[in-house]
Amino acid sequence: MALSNFIKSKRIDNFLTQQEAAVLLGYKKSQFLSNLECGKRKPPLDVLQKMCEVYHVERSEMRDEYIKSATNEAHQLAQEKWDSQQS
Repeated sequence: MALSNFIKSKRIDNFLTQQEAAVLLGYKKSQFLSNLECGKRKPPLDVLQKMCEVYHVERSEMRDEYIKSATNEAHQLAQEKWDSQQS
């Protein structure tokens, strides 16, 4: 599962709207959270850590999802770079 989908599912599991969650995370508008959940923007680590509190997620679970997402992204970028060099 992509980190963006994980974040969204945890918000929904806690019966929070984007606006409610944004306020709990310290934002006035939900656009920031919407961008994270759509994968348009990567969440800063401090926001992921705050989400652990707000969404009642173990820090180790969030860390594992973050690492998995970063690993998948690095793998994809490396593969694209490799493939682009093939003649």
